[in-house]
Amino acid sequence: MKGIQTISIIGSGNVAFHLGSAFLERGIKIKSIFGRNSVKANELANHLEAELCSTLENIAGDLILICVSDDAINSVIDQLPRNLKIAYTSGSVELHNYSNLNNIGVLYPLQTFSKERTVEIFEVPFLIEANSVDFAQELFDLAWQISRKVSFASSSERKVYHLAAVWMNNFTNHLIYQSKEILEKKELNWEYLLPLLKETVNKLDSMNPHDAQTGPARRNDQTIIQQHEEMLSGTQKEIYTLLTKSIIDTYKK
Repeated sequence: MKGIQTISIIGSGNVAFHLGSAFLERGIKIKSIFGRNSVKANELANHLEAELCSTLENIAGDLILICVSDDAINSVIDQLPRNLKIAYTSGSVELHNYSNLNNIGVLYPLQTFSKERTVEIFEVPFLIEANSVDFAQELFDLAWQISRKVSFASSSERKVYHLAAVWMNNFTNHLIYQSKEILEKKELNWEYLLPLLKETVNKLDSMNPHDAQTGPARRNDQTIIQQHEEMLSGTQKEIYTLLTKSIIDTYKK
């Protein structure tokens, strides 16, 4: 099986940048780039040694990889010729929405991407799904060229992974932002907490998160909890109280 040799990418954001770069490094030609932001699309096309595609009707390649926000996927697919092989990178958009297409699939990288950060793609899990066994295998083989953590996953399984990822990444990052805000309002040094953050993550290499939990809520230390709540107001206080209750309830079990 020849497999996928050329890819055209729709989108010019972080996912498009990192996946396009990874595929190019493995010798897969990035044929063209299409993006709503022409400046960013042109920059990405130059970076990936690809052509800049002006209209979706003219896009071509062994695979059209859609790297756009979830709410834009439908609009993009509606504009594509039906004979193309198409895959999107969303964690939550279900495949059955596109049952009218001949070759439609999902190549979902379970990772957060920023252009400013180098990501070890070989360690990124990729979840694969498609509307045919043959196309699913093609997508699996494609992902296998850039990662050694590739598996098939149904839409329902992928949505659960995405939900869990939001808790782990997006919510955690927001809590870190809140921590930074608390300290900076008092003109205190947020960098003093970075070793704590690193150890919090590193200990999960050898400990279950249930066993790694520490702090006043884990001890159900109501004196400290009340002191903290008195120092907070608004949404920060609500978040603190809710998370504290969740931790207390967890260790009552």
